[in-house]
Amino acid sequence: MRILAIRPRALGDVVLVTPALRALANAAPGTEVEFATEPRYRELIEGLPHVTRIWPVERDAAGTARLVAALRRRGFDLAVDFFGNPRSAQIARGSGARRTAGYDLRGRAWLYDLRVPRALEGGPGPDGRPQREYAAATHVRLAVAAGGRADGLAAGLARPPAAAAEAERILAAAGVRAPARAVGLVAAGTWPTKTWPAANAGFLARALIESGREVLLLSGPGEEAVSATVRRHAPAIRELPACGVGALAAVIARLGAVVGTDSGPKHVAAALGVPTYTWYGPTHPSTWSPAGAAHAHWWTALPCRACDRTSCPHWNCMPGLSVAEAARRVLEHLERHERSAAGLGAAAGA
Repeated sequence: MRILAIRPRALGDVVLVTPALRALANAAPGTEVEFATEPRYRELIEGLPHVTRIWPVERDAAGTARLVAALRRRGFDLAVDFFGNPRSAQIARGSGARRTAGYDLRGRAWLYDLRVPRALEGGPGPDGRPQREYAAATHVRLAVAAGGRADGLAAGLARPPAAAAEAERILAAAGVRAPARAVGLVAAGTWPTKTWPAANAGFLARALIESGREVLLLSGPGEEAVSATVRRHAPAIRELPACGVGALAAVIARLGAVVGTDSGPKHVAAALGVPTYTWYGPTHPSTWSPAGAAHAHWWTALPCRACDRTSCPHWNCMPGLSVAEAARRVLEHLERHERSAAGLGAAAGA
């Protein structure tokens, strides 16, 4: 059986879909899983034993048309859309697969032969509100409904040797002397509302540096203004140079921990066994935090939390998380869970 899995973007979501790819590969002996995603994420997936081919998803209409034409020639038995936007749904249907599966979302559910709800609520949490399903579990649930067999929720990433060598060069160029004692800091976020104020991130970085740790700012294109503010408040911070996602993952694999915004680098860290600490406001920790004591979080106490809004007229949730309390919580978490240099051999060399 040949299966097409679709998840064009983004970094964290591509990481969280990998358990579902394994589940699809377990559907039957000889099953081949091919994965359609944006070219930048190829390095994270190519080489995984349960994925046989990567298809590049371009953002322009001409590129999408070429992809659909190529997919139709492959003769897929099943196409599973783990994204659920109009374009990915059209790719699933246009692939010519004998069956299609996706989330039951308004406006595109009709393009799938099999539909499952994207959001499920669990029992009450500590605050009395219903818990939400972990994002990786949502994808695995869709994969199982489509005929796959679950194989846990642990994410898996490819680790090409070239990326490992590049990571060593990047860390040296950034001036990180002891990566195992260094903390990766994510200051920016995909949405403005889920991003802690950049000045707060800078003051936290300074507190971490004063504790004797090196801090590496994990930033990307379009985050220059946030990075500049962090540097202004923490001049001793190191900064990750521009690099691909494969090198980013290899850098993260060598760090002692990753802290900051709910983000792609946080999910990469968790997939690589690197401890994390995350702050939350409009997003829900149950959805985006993996299980385990090594992955802790601080969530606003405001009653409107977990609103999932990308804009907000009052936006008090993230600014209300004080720097002093954040530093106390993060340092306490690091003392318990950050990795030692002796424990990094397997992760760094993989």
